[in-house]
This record gives sequence, structure tokens and C-alpha cells, in this order.
Amino acid sequence: MSSILTTIIASSGIALALAGPGGSCPLCDSSKEKSACCSSEKEACCEDGKSACCSVDAQSYADADWPAVNTDLYAKDLQGQTLPVALGSETWLTDEVDTEGKVVVLDFWATWCGPCIAASPTLDQLQKDNEDTLAVLAISGQNDPEKTVRSYVEKHGVSYAHLYDSDQSVFKPFESKGIPLVVVMSSDGVIRWMGNPHEDDFVPAVEKVIASDPMVKAHVAMSDS
Repeated sequence: MSSILTTIIASSGIALALAGPGGSCPLCDSSKEKSACCSSEKEACCEDGKSACCSVDAQSYADADWPAVNTDLYAKDLQGQTLPVALGSETWLTDEVDTEGKVVVLDFWATWCGPCIAASPTLDQLQKDNEDTLAVLAISGQNDPEKTVRSYVEKHGVSYAHLYDSDQSVFKPFESKGIPLVVVMSSDGVIRWMGNPHEDDFVPAVEKVIASDPMVKAHVAMSDS
């Protein structure tokens, strides 16, 4: 096993561990040339006020005020792109959560990674503060046996979900030089920000994605109507 577990990037002050061993749908508007309802067969559902049947067109996402991209990266820059490997093959270590219509934060971490553990309270608070609009998914598997991770998760309960990726299939495309690594995705699956959870810009970036996401806005408007 590698003797290198964690390192501190002193120049930036950022901790980093080496990855080692009722009403109508608020979006439906027939007077607009580009209707937010994605297809005619969904219009009746939208009219019934079922926001889950509503969709947002690509232009709405293109026009949204997303956070500035992070240029201080130790991983491949995939901001503005969809997740290279779709989620779905991982093992849920906690109850499975519904991510539809929500902003998603992926947290790549390990039990041996001190900076990863130190970021947990921030992730926990983000999830608690944005229960209906955000899904934080912690993904382990970085040279960390599933049994070890399960034991840790059981002893350290948090509000966000945990998954185990034995092949690191989701993490590998980022070609990251270390963990923790967080990836913030809008509801259309596009990465809007990525970096270290200890960066000052992380929490504001998550909050801005939530505030700017067209689908989240639609769901919030529907619930308030």
C-alpha cells in the first residue's frame, strides 16, 4: 500500500489527498415560439400541473447564469460537458435518492483521505439547506474496500447519500491527481463547476447553480403555486 495518503497544497491553502492506493406548469407558455414543454404529448400533463412531466429546452440552460468556470484544477477540465460515464452501476450504501429535477454534487472521497473527511460537514450542511433542490452523492472506491467504507458510513451518519464505485468508472475520466474532488452538475447533467470542496468558491458555486437551474426553478415555482 502506498505510504502517501494525504498532502496539503500549501501554496493555495487547499487541502488535497493524493488518490492512491394545482396550476399550470410555470414553464408552459403557448405564446412563446420555443415552448418549454418538450413535446405535444406532455402538454396535457403540464396543464394538469404535474411539473415532473414538464421539460426545459436547451436554450433555457444556455441562457442561465452559471458560475464562472474553475481554472484552479488538478483534474481534467470537463466543465460545460456532460458526465463522461453515466451513473447507474454503483452500489448504494445508503438509501437510493431521486435526482430528477435536482442539482447534483458528486463527491469523490475515501476513508483514508483527511481532507475528504474534513469536507463532510460542508457537504452535509449543503444537503440540509437544499433538501428539495440538491442531491449530494458521495462516491467512494478509491483504494478503499467496500467493507471499510460501509463501516465508516454506518458510524458517521450524514444527510447526503453514499455510493460505492468498485471500478472507479465515474472517477477515472476526470484523470484527477487527487481527492477530494467535487463535481457540480445542473439538472440536465452538465458539469457547471468542479474542484476542491475546500475552495472558497465551492459553496457559492453550488448555490448559484441551484438558483440558476431552469428545471429547479420550475419545480420550486410549481410547489409554491
